[in-house]
Amino acid sequence: MRKFQYVMILTVLVSIVGCVPNQTSPPIPASQPTPVVQPQATTANPSTKVEDVAWAKVVQDAQKEGKVIIYSFALAGDVGIAVTKAFKDKYGIKLEIVAGTSPVVLERVRSEYRAGQTMTDLVDMSVPRMLALKDDKLTQSAKDLPVLQDKANWYTPPLDFDPDGHILSYYSTIETTFVNTTMVKPTEEPQSYDDLMQPRWKGKLMAADPSVYIGTTYVYYAMVKKTNRLTEDYFRQMKGQIGKFVPGSARDQSLALIRGEGPLNFDGSSAGAASLIAEGAPIKAMNLKEGAVANPSTSFAILPKAPHPNAARLFLNWFLSAEGLKVFAQSASQATLRKDVPDFLPAAVKVDLNKTVNLDFKDLDEINKLYNAGYLTKLWKGDTGK
Repeated sequence: MRKFQYVMILTVLVSIVGCVPNQTSPPIPASQPTPVVQPQATTANPSTKVEDVAWAKVVQDAQKEGKVIIYSFALAGDVGIAVTKAFKDKYGIKLEIVAGTSPVVLERVRSEYRAGQTMTDLVDMSVPRMLALKDDKLTQSAKDLPVLQDKANWYTPPLDFDPDGHILSYYSTIETTFVNTTMVKPTEEPQSYDDLMQPRWKGKLMAADPSVYIGTTYVYYAMVKKTNRLTEDYFRQMKGQIGKFVPGSARDQSLALIRGEGPLNFDGSSAGAASLIAEGAPIKAMNLKEGAVANPSTSFAILPKAPHPNAARLFLNWFLSAEGLKVFAQSASQATLRKDVPDFLPAAVKVDLNKTVNLDFKDLDEINKLYNAGYLTKLWKGDTGK
């Protein structure tokens, strides 16, 4: 009996213990590391600065717009292809470039605005033509672009040209005489502007049509009005040395020189020659005693009522960065105004920069007035009608 009672008591105790819940977790095996709880990733904007938040909104809206349209002089051919690819690879935004000379671009924009249409976001053309567009109130300020805030990266910051931020120049071109090296022996190469007056060159020089291409007026203004390195009479006499006026752009002049339509181009430009020389063209810039002319050449502006305003600003900010201008400079064989972008100019284009006449915006305003008045057209072509 006692044995039976003992067994019953033991059974009850085991049942009671089995009904008590286990309050402790099993121990972690010694062979496994203690788990570490990682902090949760934050989704907050890393910057709370007003300007950073505003620019982030521009980028976001630009990607929604998905496209930028540019009427451009400088972004033609392979250059435009390289820039388009690099920009799309970075932002996924399509770039549509309509190439044309600066006069064509200017008149196209004017015509569209007269018709009440805005077909493009940005224009890229020569600074004097851009000044005319600004005078027409067909440009708007982009001075708040982040890329323009650090002047230290620029030889000549774009806002130094136009403090209003409407006209953003990004490289300078060299205007000087070019020769066809298959037609002019090294011993015959001119060393000064006076050498161009030699009887051997009479009627053989080429020059740009001064009613179409403004580069000729650059040379005239820099050498006569700004420095007095040449005289007014020199340009009157030069008329007799010119056998052919080349219509069209700086590139058209270089192509005419390559074709051998004349042995020398009086007023050639690195803008039209550099990429062709890089491809092996037999032309060369002359390092004349009086120096070459350097001018803030091609520039960008955003148009009012641009159909893709945020994408236009994003492209311009990227293009003027070291990344964007390196793509341009390398594909165009040019040098830019940024210190942190390599010089891709071919050796046959380089001149002595210590003798260069550098033009600024005030000079370009005067040059524009001369060009619009047809000064050199009257001086060189008015009497003969060539």
